[in-house]
Amino acid sequence: MGYQMDIGSLLLSAETHAARVEGILLADPALGGLWRMETSLLEAAASVGLESDRISTQGMVLRLTSGTAVEEDTRAVEMGLKVLTVIRRPGSPFGAPIAALRRIEAAAAPIGQTRDEGDRLEDAELSLVVEAGRTWSHVPILAAWRAAASYAFRSRRSSPVAERLVFMAVEGAARHLQGLSPDQRAGRDELDERAGGLLMPATAGWIVPPSVSLTRNGFRVWSPMTGLATFLEAATRSLSHDLGHLGTLRHELARLTAMTSSAHGRSRLGDLITYLEAQPVISSAMVMDHLGVTRRTALSLIGELVDAGCLSNLTARSTSRSWALPSLAARMGHAGGAGAVRGGVFAAREGPRGNLKPSGQLERLREERDEGQLDRIMADLDSAMSGVDDVVRRAGSPKPRET
Repeated sequence: MGYQMDIGSLLLSAETHAARVEGILLADPALGGLWRMETSLLEAAASVGLESDRISTQGMVLRLTSGTAVEEDTRAVEMGLKVLTVIRRPGSPFGAPIAALRRIEAAAAPIGQTRDEGDRLEDAELSLVVEAGRTWSHVPILAAWRAAASYAFRSRRSSPVAERLVFMAVEGAARHLQGLSPDQRAGRDELDERAGGLLMPATAGWIVPPSVSLTRNGFRVWSPMTGLATFLEAATRSLSHDLGHLGTLRHELARLTAMTSSAHGRSRLGDLITYLEAQPVISSAMVMDHLGVTRRTALSLIGELVDAGCLSNLTARSTSRSWALPSLAARMGHAGGAGAVRGGVFAAREGPRGNLKPSGQLERLREERDEGQLDRIMADLDSAMSGVDDVVRRAGSPKPRET
């Protein structure tokens, strides 16, 4: 009984925080776009980083904006970019489950490795994964967790990156079913994906980034078949942090608006600011291309925003530079919990000899041994939620009309 109440209380707390974040984002679409842009970058780096691949958010961004060579594992960066594409466009797991999950699997496949077709899940199994989440779509975080647990079991934990993408896709889809978040089906996926994950506008409804939650302020193992309580605690803390961070982002947008008002005559500063609101990481080449200006003009416009404190330089050099809004630059610079920079999450996982351990490796081995575990996991989750299910349903159901 204690376990049930604890899980129920933790879940209600996490959902309450998520609902507050979601409400703020829905009320201010520009703020929502900027927050998802930042969070998707951090989540992509953190998700790849959880699998012991050295990668930083800054490395991904520099590679996309300028093609700059960075001291990173190139394969890890490329993996991060594939993951980023799906985070930005999760697809429609409830409307087209097989297509959405196949795309997730393709993005999560390690660079340079081919998967044994014998290990490939059947289409029917992918549908069951989504159905495990749909039954609890009125509680989006639990729906996402059930789907991730189902995929983890059926795939024998072959791809934790895919598990986390399943979580995000199902959570966002569940929020849409509740009638708040807009429909996230994308109309130009192929063209957008060709442009690259960073340049792709986000059409997503997720609120809880799993990897960021687990690696913010320390390191926690991603374990969808056993670690719900730990995850909920981490998610609530992360969402609480985001509630404060949204105020910082709103301030940055207001400062950009003020700069637009002060732009004189035929200055292209207003056009650059409009671009920044949808694309908060830029290079001079991107500005030249988007605005159709010379390099000198692009650098001059960027310089005005740097002087006003609206942009920060991401690199310490004078060539091949990229700039970002200050909040994103600061989060990227402190991405020890959101990527595999020196120290950070990796320091927490190093053994006596300093060797990196795959996240949750022992957990996975234990989870794979018991073929009957999935049914028990789902039954335990349902049992744990039985005490709060009626409360959640009543809170989320429309009031009856008066006749």
